[in-house]
Amino acid sequence: MRQQRVFILVLVGWYLILALGHYVNQRPLWHDEECVLNSIVYFNPAGLFTHPLLNAQDFPRLYLWAIQQLSTPFHQNLLALRLFSFMAMIGAFFVWLKIARRILGDSWDFVLFVGCWSAAMPLVYYAAELKPYSMDVLISGLIVLFLLGQHEIKNNRGIYQPILLLLPSLALWSYPAIFLLLLPLYNLIRNCFDERRWLTALSLYLVGCIWVLGFVYCFDFRVSYRGFLEESWHDFFISLHSLGDFFKTFGKGMNDLVSRRFAESPRWVRGPSCIFMASGVVYMLVAFGNQFKKDRFLLQSVVPITFAMFLLQLLLAVLRIFPFGVPRMSLFFTPLLFLMTIMALRFLGDRYKMMGFIFTIGFAGYLVFVSLGIAWDVFVKGDLGALSTLYSPPGR
Repeated sequence: MRQQRVFILVLVGWYLILALGHYVNQRPLWHDEECVLNSIVYFNPAGLFTHPLLNAQDFPRLYLWAIQQLSTPFHQNLLALRLFSFMAMIGAFFVWLKIARRILGDSWDFVLFVGCWSAAMPLVYYAAELKPYSMDVLISGLIVLFLLGQHEIKNNRGIYQPILLLLPSLALWSYPAIFLLLLPLYNLIRNCFDERRWLTALSLYLVGCIWVLGFVYCFDFRVSYRGFLEESWHDFFISLHSLGDFFKTFGKGMNDLVSRRFAESPRWVRGPSCIFMASGVVYMLVAFGNQFKKDRFLLQSVVPITFAMFLLQLLLAVLRIFPFGVPRMSLFFTPLLFLMTIMALRFLGDRYKMMGFIFTIGFAGYLVFVSLGIAWDVFVKGDLGALSTLYSPPGR
């Protein structure tokens, strides 16, 4: 146990060093970030809530307003513009550590989970980009943490009821939170059926959802550029035009979901990711039914929660509301994929000890290789991009 804790502390520090190093490098703004900056500079605070953003951008308006208020006194310095992204990702890191520790304990499996963060280029890169994806990771973690602990805290009304009223306000800061709020809603409705009466808890949650969604509609969706997702991400929706189209679009989304969690380039580095992450998806599908039944058909353990999020993403992609498998837009789902993969390796090791050991060592070696490649780009090359090539020569 003492060895595991040493490794955990080292890996926690290593991830923080990578994220901080990337943040202080002050990589120049790329096209999408410049488009967001245009709105920050052009609009006054009220204008951010009453006009479409420039360059057909989408960004949670309250979050963008907060960035504007912080960065304007510093004349839009890069560190000020990206500070919220950095803080959100660091916060997300510790929230997801709390979740993983609850599930895995202080074990070698938990060590692997911490190592996954240091080897996931998107989880390092989006800690310093002027986009809302790190906030998505934080807020999905908060919702999962609530679902895992909901049964424990619901008897304490002094804590439980205010949380239910305020939890929907997360949707003011993150678009994925809007549909993730359906997960606590499902549990509350299920509890009403169990007790055969309308519960105060459900009323409080619905009140919170109504005012938040009303705010988001009036001051964001109503004044946003329509058709942005359809135009920009039409290849990432799931088509039902024919069976062939369904399998083609679903297969593309699944491939992106499992192969692009760690690094994009060189291309071969996606292969191991595909193998390991796909094993996590298979584990989720196999383990879901028994665990869901064991939980009395509530979303209160990690496998059913992961499966519910997976189904939500599929449904939204079929309805052409939210694209499926895009690495940055599904970043909020990445920590759950890590957990499923590690639980799959544990399951394999429990039944086939030698095979499980070989796969686990292979996964750990892969994480070390990718993480050192990220460190090379951050500290030697001095420029980590979302599509950076591992170990690419400085100046390229």
